Amino acid sequence: MIQIGFSILKKTRPHRLFNSNSGFNWQGKRKFLSESYYCYDQWDKYLVSDLVKKVGPVNQYSISISDRLKNKGLVTPLDMDLLATKIIHVNNIQELEFIENIFLNFRKTQPALFVRDSMHYSFVRNYMDLNQSDRLLQILKLKYKYGIFLDSYTANMLMDYFVKNGNYKNAALAAHEIMLQENNENELNLAACLLTCLKCLRSGIVDDEQEKSNKEDEQQTKEKRLVYFLRKEFNDEHFDLKSIAKLCGKTIYFSSKNLKMDDQNLNKNMILYGLVQYEKYDKAVEFWENSLIKNNETTYQFIIDDFRKVIESLVANEEKSQKFSDVIQKWNHLSQILDSESSKFISSTNVESVIQKVEDALNKINEKQSKKDIEMQNELFVKWNQEQNNELNQQIKNFTIEQKKKNILKRLDELEKQEEMITFFEKRQEIIDAYYGKGFPTEYPSDIPIEPEESIFKAKSERHFKPWPKYMNRPKSSYGISKSRAIKLDSLKKIYLTNSNQSQKNEN
Repeated sequence: MIQIGFSILKKTRPHRLFNSNSGFNWQGKRKFLSESYYCYDQWDKYLVSDLVKKVGPVNQYSISISDRLKNKGLVTPLDMDLLATKIIHVNNIQELEFIENIFLNFRKTQPALFVRDSMHYSFVRNYMDLNQSDRLLQILKLKYKYGIFLDSYTANMLMDYFVKNGNYKNAALAAHEIMLQENNENELNLAACLLTCLKCLRSGIVDDEQEKSNKEDEQQTKEKRLVYFLRKEFNDEHFDLKSIAKLCGKTIYFSSKNLKMDDQNLNKNMILYGLVQYEKYDKAVEFWENSLIKNNETTYQFIIDDFRKVIESLVANEEKSQKFSDVIQKWNHLSQILDSESSKFISSTNVESVIQKVEDALNKINEKQSKKDIEMQNELFVKWNQEQNNELNQQIKNFTIEQKKKNILKRLDELEKQEEMITFFEKRQEIIDAYYGKGFPTEYPSDIPIEPEESIFKAKSERHFKPWPKYMNRPKSSYGISKSRAIKLDSLKKIYLTNSNQSQKNEN
C-alpha cells in the first residue's frame, strides 16, 4: 500500500493551491492552462447530480461495494464510476486507502473489462482536488493493479499542476503515461509533453538520479542462488523502460513526431534530440543525415554536444564500440562535414531559447485547442450523466425481469407438485405405456438421454404444459440397435442360413 505522511486530507483546487513548505514561490512559475480549462462550474454540477446524491455517504457506499466484492456479488462498472465520483468527500487517508483497495479488488473481476471513461476522469480529478497528485502518480504506474489511465484532459491538468509548482520530474512522469498509452489525439497534450520532458532533462534531475542509482548498485552485494533455469531477459523498449532519461527521450520523439509545428526545423531537432536520449543511435544518425544535413538545415549546438559525448562513451567501451561500429563510422563522416561547413549546418541556439520556442508553440496551440477542449468536457459531463441514468434504468429493468422469472419458476414448481399429486392415478397407465413402449425394459427413466434445454425457465414451462416431450422426442440413436449388436445378428443369420441350406441338400 502507498504510504503518506499525513492523515487528514485538505480539499483544494489545483490552480489555487499554495504550499508554504515547498521551498519555492508558485506565483513565479508559468502555467499553460487557464482556470476556465478546468470547467469548475460544470464539474461541480456533475459531482452533485441526482444519481450521485441517491448513492448516499461515501463511507456507507464504499463498505457496501467492498462487502459485495468479498461475497462474490455483482459489482457493475456503474458502481465504480459513482464511487470514483464520491472520492471528493473522503476525509482522511485511511478512507482513501480503503477505496484504493476496492479498486484493486475490482480490477480482478470480469466487469472491470467494461469500465467507463468517466471513472478514470473522476478518479484523477478528485485526487487532484484532494491534493494527492503525488499519490496519484504511483497509482497510475501500477496499471495492472488499479487500472486507472489518463486521458488528454486530465493529463493536461496534471502536467499544468506540476509545472506551476516547478516539479518538472513529476510533470514528465505524467507525460510518460501519455506516451505509453500512445495517445496522440490532442495537440495541446503533445506540446505539453514535449515541454515538460525538455525541462526535466535540462534541469539536472535525471543526472542526479542516475548517480544515486549507480551508488546503490555499487553498495548492493550480489547474491548467488541455484536455479533450475535462467529466463531469457527481454526488454520491449516501451513498458519495460525504467530510466527517466530514456522515457523522456521517447516521449520527446513521440510528441515531436506527431505534433505539427510552424517551425519545422525545431520539430526535426526535437525528433533528433529525442532519439539521442532514447539511445536509438542508429536511427538518430540516419535521421540526422537524411532530414537535416541533406536538406541543408541547421542542427542545434547542444544536441551535437550531447551526441558527441555519447559517441565518445561508445568508443571508450569495447563491447559497445563493436556493437555500434556503423554508428561511429557515420558520425565520423558527418562530423567532418560539420567541421568543414559549421556555419551552414550548426545553429548556436541554446537550450533556454529552444524551451522558449516550445513554450511559444504551446501557447499558440493552446489558443486554438483550449476552447475545443472546454466544449468537449462540458459535453462529456452531460453525456456521462445521461449514460449513468440510462444504465441505472436498464439495470432496474433487468432486475425486475429476473425477479418475475424467479416468481414464475417458483409458481411452476408448486403447480408441478400439485399436478403430480392430483393426476398420478389418472395418468399412471399412460406413464407405463410411454415408458415400456420404447423398447427399454431394463432401463430407468433417469438414464434415458434427453435433448438439452435452453434454460431452466423453458424446461420448467415445457414440463408443465407438455408432460412428456423429452421421452417422446428422443434421438434415433438412443433407441436404435447398436452397431455391434447388428453385426452379431448378421453373422448369426449367415451361419444359420448356410447350415439350413446344406442340410436340405443332403436330404435331397
